[in-house]
Amino acid sequence: MTLTPNDIVWHNPDHDFETIIDRCGEFSNVPLLGTRGGISYSPILARRQFGYPMTMKPVYLFLDSEFFSYDGDVGNKKAQFVQAWCSIIRLDQNQLGNKSSVVHESYLKWVIGRATQIGMPYPMLRPLTSNTSAVPPPLPSQTIEEYQCRLHEANLESAAWRVKYQTSESEKDTIMGILEQTSWQLQEKE
Repeated sequence: MTLTPNDIVWHNPDHDFETIIDRCGEFSNVPLLGTRGGISYSPILARRQFGYPMTMKPVYLFLDSEFFSYDGDVGNKKAQFVQAWCSIIRLDQNQLGNKSSVVHESYLKWVIGRATQIGMPYPMLRPLTSNTSAVPPPLPSQTIEEYQCRLHEANLESAAWRVKYQTSESEKDTIMGILEQTSWQLQEKE
Protein backbone atom coordinates (compact mmCIF):
# COMPACT_ATOMS: atom_id res chain seq x y z
CA MET A 1 0.00 0.00 0.00
CA THR A 2 1.42 3.41 -0.94
CA LEU A 3 1.30 6.51 1.22
CA THR A 4 -0.26 9.68 -0.19
CA PRO A 5 -0.64 13.16 1.35
CA ASN A 6 -4.34 12.42 1.83
CA ASP A 7 -3.39 9.51 4.12
CA ILE A 8 -1.62 11.81 6.58
CA VAL A 9 -3.61 13.59 9.26
CA TRP A 10 -1.67 16.84 9.28
CA HIS A 11 -3.83 18.52 11.90
CA ASN A 12 -6.28 17.24 14.46
CA PRO A 13 -8.71 20.02 15.52
CA ASP A 14 -9.01 18.39 18.96
CA HIS A 15 -5.44 19.54 19.60
CA ASP A 16 -6.14 23.25 19.19
CA PHE A 17 -4.31 25.19 21.87
CA GLU A 18 -4.20 28.91 22.50
CA THR A 19 -0.41 28.88 22.86
CA ILE A 20 2.39 26.44 22.07
CA ILE A 21 5.83 26.13 23.62
CA ASP A 22 8.43 27.39 21.15
CA ARG A 23 11.62 26.95 23.17
CA CYS A 24 12.96 26.82 26.68
CA GLY A 25 15.78 28.87 28.14
CA GLU A 26 19.02 28.87 26.16
CA PHE A 27 17.99 25.90 24.04
CA SER A 28 16.75 26.52 20.50
CA ASN A 29 14.58 23.43 20.93
CA VAL A 30 12.39 22.14 23.76
CA PRO A 31 14.31 19.89 26.18
CA LEU A 32 12.50 16.83 27.53
CA LEU A 33 13.52 14.58 30.41
CA GLY A 34 12.74 10.89 30.45
CA THR A 35 13.39 7.94 32.73
CA ARG A 36 16.83 7.19 31.25
CA GLY A 37 17.98 10.57 29.99
CA GLY A 38 17.01 13.64 28.04
CA ILE A 39 16.34 14.63 24.46
CA SER A 40 15.07 17.74 22.71
CA TYR A 41 12.61 18.27 19.89
CA SER A 42 12.09 21.12 17.45
CA PRO A 43 8.63 22.63 17.95
CA ILE A 44 8.91 24.35 14.55
CA LEU A 45 8.64 20.91 12.98
CA ALA A 46 5.58 20.16 15.14
CA ARG A 47 3.71 23.29 14.03
CA ARG A 48 2.24 21.30 11.13
CA GLN A 49 0.42 19.11 13.65
CA PHE A 50 -1.02 22.25 15.26
CA GLY A 51 -2.49 23.35 11.92
CA TYR A 52 0.06 26.01 10.97
CA PRO A 53 1.35 25.58 7.42
CA MET A 54 5.00 25.11 6.57
CA THR A 55 5.44 27.24 3.47
CA MET A 56 9.03 26.24 2.76
CA LYS A 57 11.68 23.85 3.88
CA PRO A 58 12.98 24.81 7.29
CA VAL A 59 16.52 25.86 6.25
CA TYR A 60 16.68 28.35 9.09
CA LEU A 61 16.24 25.71 11.77
CA PHE A 62 18.72 24.48 14.25
CA LEU A 63 18.14 20.78 13.83
CA ASP A 64 20.74 19.98 16.43
CA SER A 65 19.37 17.45 18.80
CA GLU A 66 20.27 17.50 22.43
CA PHE A 67 20.60 14.02 23.85
CA PHE A 68 22.16 12.57 26.96
CA SER A 69 21.92 9.51 29.15
CA TYR A 70 21.78 9.76 32.94
CA ASP A 71 24.60 7.23 33.09
CA GLY A 72 26.94 9.36 31.01
CA ASP A 73 25.84 12.91 31.96
CA VAL A 74 29.34 14.38 32.09
CA GLY A 75 28.34 17.94 31.05
CA ASN A 76 25.52 18.10 33.65
CA LYS A 77 22.88 18.33 30.90
CA LYS A 78 20.12 17.26 33.30
CA ALA A 79 20.58 20.42 35.37
CA GLN A 80 20.62 22.54 32.19
CA PHE A 81 17.38 20.89 31.01
CA VAL A 82 15.71 21.52 34.38
CA GLN A 83 16.92 25.14 34.43
CA ALA A 84 15.65 25.71 30.88
CA TRP A 85 12.09 24.93 31.97
CA CYS A 86 12.20 27.96 34.28
CA SER A 87 12.05 30.25 31.23
CA ILE A 88 9.49 28.92 28.76
CA ILE A 89 8.90 30.94 25.60
CA ARG A 90 5.39 30.47 24.21
CA LEU A 91 3.85 31.63 20.95
CA ASP A 92 0.17 32.34 20.37
CA GLN A 93 -1.92 32.46 17.20
CA ASN A 94 -1.04 36.13 16.60
CA GLN A 95 2.66 35.22 16.38
CA LEU A 96 2.17 31.94 14.50
CA GLY A 97 -0.19 33.25 11.80
CA ASN A 98 -3.38 31.82 10.35
CA LYS A 99 -4.07 28.11 10.39
CA SER A 100 -4.28 26.35 7.06
CA SER A 101 -4.52 22.77 5.84
CA VAL A 102 -2.40 23.52 2.77
CA VAL A 103 0.70 21.36 2.38
CA HIS A 104 3.37 23.11 0.34
CA GLU A 105 5.48 21.19 -2.17
CA SER A 106 8.84 22.48 -0.89
CA TYR A 107 8.04 21.32 2.64
CA LEU A 108 6.98 17.87 1.42
CA LYS A 109 10.19 17.52 -0.59
CA TRP A 110 12.22 18.51 2.47
CA VAL A 111 10.39 15.92 4.63
CA ILE A 112 11.03 13.19 2.06
CA GLY A 113 14.70 14.18 1.72
CA ARG A 114 15.17 14.25 5.49
CA ALA A 115 13.47 10.85 5.87
CA THR A 116 15.78 9.43 3.21
CA GLN A 117 18.82 11.04 4.82
CA ILE A 118 18.23 9.56 8.27
CA GLY A 119 17.06 6.24 6.84
CA MET A 120 13.40 5.59 7.49
CA PRO A 121 12.64 2.05 8.73
CA TYR A 122 10.23 1.37 5.88
CA PRO A 123 10.66 1.60 2.11
CA MET A 124 8.93 4.42 0.30
CA LEU A 125 7.01 2.82 -2.55
CA ARG A 126 6.37 6.01 -4.49
CA PRO A 127 7.20 9.65 -3.89
CA LEU A 128 4.78 11.84 -2.02
CA THR A 129 3.51 14.81 -3.95
CA SER A 130 0.91 17.40 -3.21
CA ASN A 131 -0.33 17.03 -6.79
CA THR A 132 -2.79 14.40 -5.58
CA SER A 133 -6.16 16.10 -5.87
CA ALA A 134 -8.38 16.13 -2.83
CA VAL A 135 -11.48 16.13 -5.06
CA PRO A 136 -11.96 12.96 -7.12
CA PRO A 137 -11.83 13.49 -10.87
CA PRO A 138 -15.17 13.68 -12.70
CA LEU A 139 -16.78 10.39 -13.63
CA PRO A 140 -16.50 9.17 -17.23
CA SER A 141 -19.59 9.78 -19.38
CA GLN A 142 -20.73 6.16 -19.29
CA THR A 143 -20.54 6.19 -15.49
CA ILE A 144 -22.54 9.42 -15.33
CA GLU A 145 -25.20 7.85 -17.54
CA GLU A 146 -25.28 4.78 -15.30
CA TYR A 147 -25.56 7.07 -12.28
CA GLN A 148 -28.42 9.03 -13.83
CA CYS A 149 -30.19 5.78 -14.73
CA ARG A 150 -29.84 4.48 -11.16
CA LEU A 151 -30.98 7.82 -9.77
CA HIS A 152 -34.08 7.71 -12.01
CA GLU A 153 -34.83 4.13 -10.87
CA ALA A 154 -34.42 5.17 -7.22
CA ASN A 155 -36.76 8.13 -7.74
CA LEU A 156 -39.38 5.83 -9.33
CA GLU A 157 -39.07 3.37 -6.45
CA SER A 158 -39.38 6.23 -3.95
CA ALA A 159 -42.51 7.48 -5.72
CA ALA A 160 -44.01 3.96 -5.68
CA TRP A 161 -43.39 3.65 -1.94
CA ARG A 162 -44.89 7.11 -1.40
CA VAL A 163 -48.08 6.04 -3.26
CA LYS A 164 -48.27 2.82 -1.20
CA TYR A 165 -47.89 4.86 2.00
CA GLN A 166 -50.61 7.32 1.00
CA THR A 167 -52.94 4.44 0.02
CA SER A 168 -52.41 2.69 3.35
CA GLU A 169 -52.95 5.98 5.20
CA SER A 170 -56.26 6.57 3.41
CA GLU A 171 -57.33 2.96 4.10
CA LYS A 172 -56.46 3.45 7.77
CA ASP A 173 -58.48 6.69 7.88
CA THR A 174 -61.46 4.92 6.22
CA ILE A 175 -61.31 2.04 8.72
CA MET A 176 -61.02 4.48 11.64
CA GLY A 177 -64.08 6.37 10.32
CA ILE A 178 -66.09 3.13 10.03
CA LEU A 179 -65.00 2.12 13.55
CA GLU A 180 -66.09 5.49 14.96
CA GLN A 181 -69.46 5.24 13.17
CA THR A 182 -70.02 1.71 14.44
CA SER A 183 -69.05 2.75 17.96
CA TRP A 184 -71.43 5.74 17.82
CA GLN A 185 -74.29 3.54 16.51
CA LEU A 186 -73.72 1.03 19.32
CA GLN A 187 -73.86 3.79 21.90
CA GLU A 188 -77.21 5.03 20.46
CA LYS A 189 -78.72 1.56 20.55
CA GLU A 190 -77.80 1.15 24.19
